[in-house]
Amino acid sequence: MSPVADYDVVVVGAGPGGAESARTAAAAGLRTLVVEEHPAVGIPSHCTGKLSFHAFEEFDVPRSLAHTAVSAAALYSPGGAVVRVRRPTVDSYAVDRIAFDQWVARRAQEAGAELVTGVRVTEAARVNGTVMVRGARAGRSFEARARVLIDAEGSAPRLLGMLGLAIPRRHALGLQYQMRGVRGVEQDTPEMFFGADVAPGFFAWLMPVGGDTCRIGLAVDPRRTARPPVWYLERLLVRHPAMRGRMAGAVIERKVGGRIPLLTGRAPASADGVLVVGDAAGMVKATSGGGIYYAMTAGGIAGRAAGRYVGGDRTATDAYEHEWRSRIGREVAFTAFGRRAINRMTDRELDAIMRAIAESPRLLAAIAGAGDTQFQSRLFGPLLRGLSVTAVRRPALAPLVLKALMSGMFAQM
Repeated sequence: MSPVADYDVVVVGAGPGGAESARTAAAAGLRTLVVEEHPAVGIPSHCTGKLSFHAFEEFDVPRSLAHTAVSAAALYSPGGAVVRVRRPTVDSYAVDRIAFDQWVARRAQEAGAELVTGVRVTEAARVNGTVMVRGARAGRSFEARARVLIDAEGSAPRLLGMLGLAIPRRHALGLQYQMRGVRGVEQDTPEMFFGADVAPGFFAWLMPVGGDTCRIGLAVDPRRTARPPVWYLERLLVRHPAMRGRMAGAVIERKVGGRIPLLTGRAPASADGVLVVGDAAGMVKATSGGGIYYAMTAGGIAGRAAGRYVGGDRTATDAYEHEWRSRIGREVAFTAFGRRAINRMTDRELDAIMRAIAESPRLLAAIAGAGDTQFQSRLFGPLLRGLSVTAVRRPALAPLVLKALMSGMFAQM
């Protein structure tokens, strides 16, 4: 058996949230270990790679990691209406997700964190004021202990229940193809496709990543369909009016799939000596499944809290809980509101609302002016006011807006 290694902080998972946690902790002078299950960081990739401009600014992400800049969007309703929105500035970028993850991990190492790959951690327990993690690497047992464990395992964490933490969650099942030879690609305009017939419980997307190459995928809520994502994705490519004529000759370069955590509960993401970040804590936008920026934001907060905890401040875990919720908790809650509201709408109702938006310069201007895919709550007021004014001219719209609001409220309870 390998000897037990002692650290101030052990981070499980070297994705963006785990790596940023490790970087921040190591920069504070803590002996920091980050362990990654896969042999190489970032491989396999399980993400579309859409990263907001906020992340580039706050974390000094190199522009060289970006494929394309996104400043517009095309949203297809279940009935075929198209909402086209264009912002005056860049909203986000499509990044090389493998290179991005490796860059974040390298920053952690440069700050002094130790990175070990190929470690599958299967156990965690509190032992004499420390947290012990056990697993295997290359067929040999692995053990490490630390004053603080930062759990960044991703959407299917194994360790939390062993440490007395329970974060209830639902998952969507996603599948994405990277395809070359797609026709009619607007480089700054991702496309999204809605409807129970397209992707029950979620949506489908087309993300340009340069030239005629796109990442095309979707996710489905398994509580709403027994069919796998591949059934819906293959059908989207050959049957959707906005897709079928553009796929002739296109080839699939890569396929990725995975689970997307949605509609998590309000359970704490911390306990004595344990901090949870990113997908493991449900820090995702339930409307889109994105969570890189949230994970890195929480990771920085966790790394600083770990330093205070190791220094003897036992309130640091509670402070972590308060700070991450102050920074991103409103957005997590609001996107849960939005996801629940959308999922409670029938396709006809959703189509009516999206058509009203598509035909209203006032609503389109409100979305372009206030819309921010990273901080979606900022759009709520302007959009609600615009829909209310539109409903005066379209009385049939009023009960649909009310239904969406009431449905969304259940996500806050």
